[in-house]
Amino acid sequence: MMKSVTQNINPGIPTNSFSKGIVTILLVFSLLPIIWIILTSIKSEQQIFSIPPKIFVIPDFSIYKIFLGMGSNSAIPFIWNSLFIATVTTFLTVVLSSLAAYAFSRYHFKWADQLLIVMLATRLLPPVTAVVPLYLMFRYLHLLDTKFVLIIIYTAVEIPFATWLMKAFFDGIPKDLEDAAAIDGCNALQIIYKITMPLASPGIAATSIFVFILAWNEFMFAFMFTSVNVRTIPVRLAETMGEMQVYWQEMATLATVIMLPALAIGFFMQKYLVRAITAGAVK
Repeated sequence: MMKSVTQNINPGIPTNSFSKGIVTILLVFSLLPIIWIILTSIKSEQQIFSIPPKIFVIPDFSIYKIFLGMGSNSAIPFIWNSLFIATVTTFLTVVLSSLAAYAFSRYHFKWADQLLIVMLATRLLPPVTAVVPLYLMFRYLHLLDTKFVLIIIYTAVEIPFATWLMKAFFDGIPKDLEDAAAIDGCNALQIIYKITMPLASPGIAATSIFVFILAWNEFMFAFMFTSVNVRTIPVRLAETMGEMQVYWQEMATLATVIMLPALAIGFFMQKYLVRAITAGAVK
């Protein structure tokens, strides 16, 4: 009997080690480009093109001082534009999509499923197909090169995706809790904001992270609809590619700056992401 137990335990050991090895390889594969970009941002031009590549170098933070300083080449205005647009877009998208998702989850009306599919189908169209009509419309309204135009576009683009995400979380909240609150005297708005929304906070946090990152990284609309006043940080990153050469250290520095908000948000909001991922694991 002891031999049987040993045979049942031992086969699991290599499998467990193999799984850990696969996870480690995937982790290194995912982190290596990020680490390499950060290293490139603190290397000089000679060190970037050195063969063999140098990993341990004396850090050169001169480009960081230029981009994060207050001079004419500062990237702070671009960072502020991106931060403001992404934050307002996230707020509007989460508010509107939460209300829409709640309606789809709690109220069953005709063509509800078909309408959800149509909303999701709008994301299947290439965004470039909407550039010309949107450009003509916003030029007529004198909204080009403003934060408002990007906020409108980003919010309209992200609402279908956010609505689908939020509906899944609302579906997992028992309706009996809302019925009990209604019996206690809560009206519809009080039920939504005091009962349902707090319970859906992991989903709201996860949706907010996705929407913020998508708005923060968006390039095409920002490039097409802005020129001077409201250029965002991804557009500034594209400008490091000159006609005759690529400014690799500047590109890596701006890429690192772009990554920092996403990494910070993911780090501080990871508990909400874990709760959102495991929300339906245990019933």
